[in-house]
Amino acid sequence: MKVFTVLGARPQFIKAAVFSALWRDAGEEEVILHTGQHFDYAMSGAFWEEGKLPKPKYNLGIHSLTHGAMTGRMLEGIEQALMLEKPDLVLIYGDTNSTMAGALAAAKLHIPIAHVEAGLRSFNWAMPEEQNRVISDRLSQYHFSTSAAASAQLLEEGLSPDGIYNVGDIMYDALLAEMQKPSTMDNIQAGDFALLSLHRQENVDSDDRLAEWVVVINRLAKEQKVVMPLHPRTKARLESLGLDLAVEVIAPQNHRNLLELIKRSSYVLSDSGGMQKEAFYLGRHCFTMRSETEWRELVDLKVNHLVEPGNLLEAVTHCDFDFWPEAQPYGDGKAGERIVKVLRGLGV
Repeated sequence: MKVFTVLGARPQFIKAAVFSALWRDAGEEEVILHTGQHFDYAMSGAFWEEGKLPKPKYNLGIHSLTHGAMTGRMLEGIEQALMLEKPDLVLIYGDTNSTMAGALAAAKLHIPIAHVEAGLRSFNWAMPEEQNRVISDRLSQYHFSTSAAASAQLLEEGLSPDGIYNVGDIMYDALLAEMQKPSTMDNIQAGDFALLSLHRQENVDSDDRLAEWVVVINRLAKEQKVVMPLHPRTKARLESLGLDLAVEVIAPQNHRNLLELIKRSSYVLSDSGGMQKEAFYLGRHCFTMRSETEWRELVDLKVNHLVEPGNLLEAVTHCDFDFWPEAQPYGDGKAGERIVKVLRGLGV
């Protein structure tokens, strides 16, 4: 079977690396297209050079545009590549503009679509990610969900149970594999620091909201060391507004080093979807800088705490860091194997 994989952002590279290795080992064919949505070397290029993924056959180089312009150009470029390649199936991951563009292009050409991380919902339609994931699910024929709750959500929306597969979280596969490798993060000692990640549109693109986060983070930093791998998007916005974060800023890290930082930290502050789960897998509470999350199971387990600028300090102060649940809602770290088994058995 010939699979055409559409990628565009760092979390997708991490997930795709798991599947791609297993797919090649099974003797199957994969063509990778990189839209260019994440273009910084530390955010994308390192994956190819470190051999975690084959270099993409297509690289559209599309980034730094409005959502509409970006998605439109991606749609055009993906469609052209699909017409040349004529794959049996298009594989998409997550909830980025690249995800939705891949789904739209495949649907227009009547090519079957498989969506990894299907069924996640924040129920906030103002978020581009929510729009992308819902549209992608509606266009897909095969849905690989991370949990029973995500599968139930797809059924509630009227999707066929025949195309829904609760395989678990492929990010957990990737984390278990990465943690077996040595880390080069030797300049930050384990101990009393919080790890900060801030890049989502709703936090960074609003002048007032970004300023509010800077104020409260700087207050926290007076009491608690805060370490921040600085996302290029956030760096540009801070500089344009003349805002200074009183934290220890470090360069964006590769996946293994980022996991090491989470493990060494006391807790995580983040608006990232992936880091919420990685913090959970590594036994760290996460204070999610959003009003909602697609990873609702972690909120129910009381290890993921939704915070706003007005209650972050109180939430950290009153958190029971000694509490940890026994439940694991996202599988056993073998999601990639299940996806490969399902796809090989489809005969599309």
